[in-house]
Amino acid sequence: MLALLSVWIALGALITSLLVVFTQLGGKTPVLTLLPYTVALSATFAAAVLWANRTKKAGTDSGVDGQRVQAVSAIVLNSLSFALLLFWLHGPMLGLAGLALEGGFLMFVYWLYTRILVPD
Repeated sequence: MLALLSVWIALGALITSLLVVFTQLGGKTPVLTLLPYTVALSATFAAAVLWANRTKKAGTDSGVDGQRVQAVSAIVLNSLSFALLLFWLHGPMLGLAGLALEGGFLMFVYWLYTRILVPD
C-alpha cells in the first residue's frame, strides 16, 4: 500500500509542477515551498518499500515485483518533477548541471542498492 501511495503522491507532485511551470496561475510561492517536501515524502515512502523488500527474491512473493516497480516509478516521477522545477527556476545551464548531479547521485544510489542491499 505504501508503494502505491508513493506513486500517487509523486504523480500529484508532477502534475502540480507542470501547472506551476506552464500556467499563469497566481500564488506560486507557497506551492514552490511545499513541493520539495512532497517529493521528499514520496521518495521516502518509495525508499521504505525498497528497503522492506531488500531481502525478498523476485518471483517468490506475489506482490514484491509490483511493489518494486511502483517504488522505482515513484522515484522516476519525483526526479522528473525536481528536474522540471530546476530548469524553470534556475535556467537551462544550471538546470542541466543540477540534473547531471541528481542523475549521478541516483545512479550511485542504485548501484549501492543492487550491489549491497539486493545481491544476486
